[in-house]
Amino acid sequence: MVVNTKRFGQIEIENNQIIVFHSPILGFGDLKKYILLQSEDKESPFEFLQSAENEHLSFIVADPFVFFPEYEFQLEPHWIETLAVTDESDIMVMVIITVRSADDISCNLKAPIIINKSNNRAAQFVLDNRAYKTQQPLIREKKGADIDADSFKK
Repeated sequence: MVVNTKRFGQIEIENNQIIVFHSPILGFGDLKKYILLQSEDKESPFEFLQSAENEHLSFIVADPFVFFPEYEFQLEPHWIETLAVTDESDIMVMVIITVRSADDISCNLKAPIIINKSNNRAAQFVLDNRAYKTQQPLIREKKGADIDADSFKK
């Protein structure tokens, strides 16, 4: 199968690489099929979630635990059933990254994306936790923070 993308050009994928959202990405309810693409920089914590249905839509995503090791939430039984999770190790948690400028980069900890790696079912849902923000800054004010906009290039 060939997926046309604005950012990456034509990408040839297998059908089993398509991630199907059973609870869509907020604001994009009509788009349910995506593919996860690795950054060319293998050291980068960032990946791209590219729509297989809209060549103009891709999200920068990352594992939130890389930046926020204290991040935690309980996956409700409804989501375990919806995503057909049978083994906890099959769960991948991602958050959407927003880059406004080189020093204004945030992530949405309030609405994580859960992907079941064993069957490629996914969902985005909103956590009922006031501590988590939709625009949580990724760059913390401490020495050694070296995240910049160049980290998001393919």
